[in-house]
Amino acid sequence: MTRPTGVRRAAITMLTLALVAGATIGGAESASAHDYLVSTNPVADSTVTETLSQVSLTFNEPPLADASAAIAIELHDPSGANVATGAVSIVNSTLSIDVAPTTPGAYTVLWQNVSADGHAVSGEFGFDYAGPAVGGGSSTPEPTTAAGSSATPEPAAAGTGAGGIQFPLVLIGIGSAVGVVVIVAAILLILLRRRSRPGP
Repeated sequence: MTRPTGVRRAAITMLTLALVAGATIGGAESASAHDYLVSTNPVADSTVTETLSQVSLTFNEPPLADASAAIAIELHDPSGANVATGAVSIVNSTLSIDVAPTTPGAYTVLWQNVSADGHAVSGEFGFDYAGPAVGGGSSTPEPTTAAGSSATPEPAAAGTGAGGIQFPLVLIGIGSAVGVVVIVAAILLILLRRRSRPGP
């Protein structure tokens, strides 16, 4: 059997190294072929000042078909409660979910997606919410009557003093007392005059 010359040995070595390098690069490309996040709404680390009703994430490729059970989005408010509602909507490569933030503060989005190659990818990002709370601000109710209409305080009656005493009634009472005194005095005066007259 003829042994390979030095040139042949060098050629075989180079071919072996090329095959090994190709396999390594191919493996690396296969490992990094998972879908990745392209953009989000709201934008990460932004401040939202308008009403927020939905969070959406756009990837470089649509997720794996029939993998919706493993796809999830959560929105956690400052207290840690999840304020995302309903199921994740998938339109092409965009995932979205309805949300209902209730208080201003720091919010965190947690997400999980399934790449077209079947591998799960996940991550998180945050933003500040400074928009209106769900249901709007509270207002101070107007005082109402039993019929439900706005109650307007009635103005105090003219001539009403402390304790609600009506001055005209007081004057009538004083006038009556004076009249009684005058009548009594007149009767006494008549009786005294009769007694002072000399008998016949």
